[in-house]
Amino acid sequence: MKKFTFFLIILLCGIQVFSQINITKDNSFGNGGVFTTDVSLGQTILNSNLLVLPDNSILYIINGADKNQILKLKPDGSLDSNFANNGTLDFQENNFMNAVLQGNKIIIYFGPKPADFDNIYEDSKILRYNRNGTLDTTFGNNGILNEVTENTNPQSLSVIVLADHSLIVTNSNATYPKKFTVDGQLDSGFGNNGEIIYDYHFPLGQSLNGKIATCDVSSLSSSIYSFYDLNSLATNKVLNLNTTATHQYNGFTLQNKTNISTRMTDNGMVYSIFAYQNYPLPTFSRLAVIKNEQLDPNFNGNGFLTSENEERFLDSGFKNNVFLILNQKANQKALSAYSSTGNSLKINNMTDFNLLSGHEIEMKDDYILVNSIIPDDNQNLVGVKIEKFLIVNELLATSNNSLKKIEIENPVKEFLNIKNAENAEDFEVYNIEGRKVLTSKNFKNINTSNLPKGSYILKINMKNGELFSKKLIKN
Repeated sequence: MKKFTFFLIILLCGIQVFSQINITKDNSFGNGGVFTTDVSLGQTILNSNLLVLPDNSILYIINGADKNQILKLKPDGSLDSNFANNGTLDFQENNFMNAVLQGNKIIIYFGPKPADFDNIYEDSKILRYNRNGTLDTTFGNNGILNEVTENTNPQSLSVIVLADHSLIVTNSNATYPKKFTVDGQLDSGFGNNGEIIYDYHFPLGQSLNGKIATCDVSSLSSSIYSFYDLNSLATNKVLNLNTTATHQYNGFTLQNKTNISTRMTDNGMVYSIFAYQNYPLPTFSRLAVIKNEQLDPNFNGNGFLTSENEERFLDSGFKNNVFLILNQKANQKALSAYSSTGNSLKINNMTDFNLLSGHEIEMKDDYILVNSIIPDDNQNLVGVKIEKFLIVNELLATSNNSLKKIEIENPVKEFLNIKNAENAEDFEVYNIEGRKVLTSKNFKNINTSNLPKGSYILKINMKNGELFSKKLIKN
């Protein structure tokens, strides 16, 4: 019997790929690239979020233990004195609060109270404000949407704005979401008297094709996603990550998992960060990417990316085909970058870009905001900080002069050979669950006999900073 050897020819001539990204602090923002203030008046800050407006001004949403505030910053990082009370909108309620844009209006919604189980749903409501920070009394009933009250137990309150500026409001696991008109009236002609009857009901957003993406919030894992068309509510597409390799480790199902962050792009791509704590396994995180209503097979070969042991992913952003991940290992926080296919990208010629603090990032076309809650001298969380960094994506037009044809013997049996890799620094092999199982600077006769049969991802790191990956079969 003849022996056939298959070679995978990787032709990179004329292809443009991201080599690295450069990040520099925007010194024109705030004070040397930083906005910081103690807004708490002695209270503990529980959470803070950023909402960037179309003109690049910023709404800084701050949840305190005793009361809430929204600050409005100009694009240069200074307080906008024309907004509310000299740039500050104060609320006496301490419910968990967030905001979303509705055209030139601001929708602010209050969910449950923190650690007040006797009155946990008191003061839950939805308000609409004008851009100058004044209450818009034309919305709902004198500016308030009445259907969301403590009687509806809104433990998972969420609001999304549709393309026509109407609203979908989720109250709780016990009730169905409802659709409201632009001005906050129940749209009784829609669905079942305004209700949307479907099982997985935490709305993430509406894509450009009109479909709504949702995420199940019945547990911390939040691993069931649903996609539906407003005109045909009964025809849902459901993706359950619990039945995929996303929540597995060496073939074992991971039970203790938490959905840390889920975001959605305009074109309908959904990406989530999951944290795993399953003793005695190491603590780690994964970024799962969902495209076309399924795990994206082009992202890292399996649809998800796994952190190093004891490294935690905290948040992520996506713009211009680049993912930025805010991560933490020990006490060090940093940004790491990946292409839309899961290839690691260098930042300023380094693997990571170190930060002093951060719990949330907001990524735009040419800049990124890092949001932090900062302690005082007694380690009480009483201040907030925004750092602004400019982003430049460097493109390399590769050619035969900079990167020759690379030949990989594929499938591989006992030994792996990579030919024409003179410009390569090293290579790494990852299993289908995203774990690194092999790395070497040697490209000839690499012993792979210890690798089980199956599919792997081969990543080649080039000396000029480029990274390339391809699926590898082990027989």
